[in-house]
Amino acid sequence: MSLAAEPRDMFVAANRFEIADGYGDEFVERFAERSDGMDEQPGFVRFDLLAPADEDSNVYVSQTYWESRADFEAWTESEAFEDAHSEHPPREWFESHPTLETYETAVTRE
Repeated sequence: MSLAAEPRDMFVAANRFEIADGYGDEFVERFAERSDGMDEQPGFVRFDLLAPADEDSNVYVSQTYWESRADFEAWTESEAFEDAHSEHPPREWFESHPTLETYETAVTRE
């Protein structure tokens, strides 16, 4: 693993979901089976769904990587975004409302 000479500037949108006990597998399955068209959007780089590594945590994080904030915002204003978010999962899956956090890369290692 080495420090990249010139880090690739990216915009990262991370949604934190606090999932109720017993619904983690269904939550992950929903993302795995969902075709949202995100990967066809200009500026899309990557999507990750992170599951808790500790048994005492119930926080899952979806992270999308974009070439720019403008690309992410264009995705959120697209018809594909509306379609992808039109069917909401049951409320009982969630302990609280998801929280959006946004970041820009500062250091990249590959």
